Amino acid sequence: MSERKNPLPTVDIIIEIDRTDGKKGIVLIERKNPPFGWALPGGFVDYGESLEQAAIREAKEETSLEVELIGQLHTYSDPNRDPRVHTISTVFLARAVGEPRAEDDAKNIGIFTREEINFPLAFDHGQILEDYFLWKEAGEEIFLYTHHKNAGSLETSEEEKEQPLVELTRVWSLAEAEVIKNFLEAEGITCLLKGQIVHSIYPFTMDGLGETVILVLGKDLEKARQLLEEFSASKG
Repeated sequence: MSERKNPLPTVDIIIEIDRTDGKKGIVLIERKNPPFGWALPGGFVDYGESLEQAAIREAKEETSLEVELIGQLHTYSDPNRDPRVHTISTVFLARAVGEPRAEDDAKNIGIFTREEINFPLAFDHGQILEDYFLWKEAGEEIFLYTHHKNAGSLETSEEEKEQPLVELTRVWSLAEAEVIKNFLEAEGITCLLKGQIVHSIYPFTMDGLGETVILVLGKDLEKARQLLEEFSASKG
């Protein structure tokens, strides 16, 4: 009988903090161990501790900051997100006061604004931060979760930055929304999903309490409508 392997639980922490120049930024560490590069603070959950305890501990160990957790962003489970082993990471949002110092697995540390994070990050942390910034742009009431082909950095084309997102349609099934999203993206349409569950930042429906809104760029709306009509007709 083959040995059963399970993914390992981890946590990552988005710590937004005030800089000395008056700007707010995200605390990133430069990793001392492979995989090398800049990343969010975080690590493995120890046996006997909760996710919240692990997040507070890892933040303290790597940044020296005493953080206050203010919520969860999302859980990331792509088997390839960590080149070492299959991990499932719960991402926490946190705030802190003080000057971070590189400790433990961190050989360097910095506080970066969104515009300054124009370099690849370790793991899937570029994707995580892109999701976080999209969520903030939406007014911190819902969570926009996207899958981008180039998730290593936070770069977005100037054309997409200037285009507003508009509603294409709404569906009650997340699975159906994902199918439509994949279909539209295959046709070159940038597409985002927006969850509408009350008191939740996750884009999933629960017992009819919410629905998933499919958003496209304003310039693509008419083309997306035509494609959606063709897609619906093909389903009979």
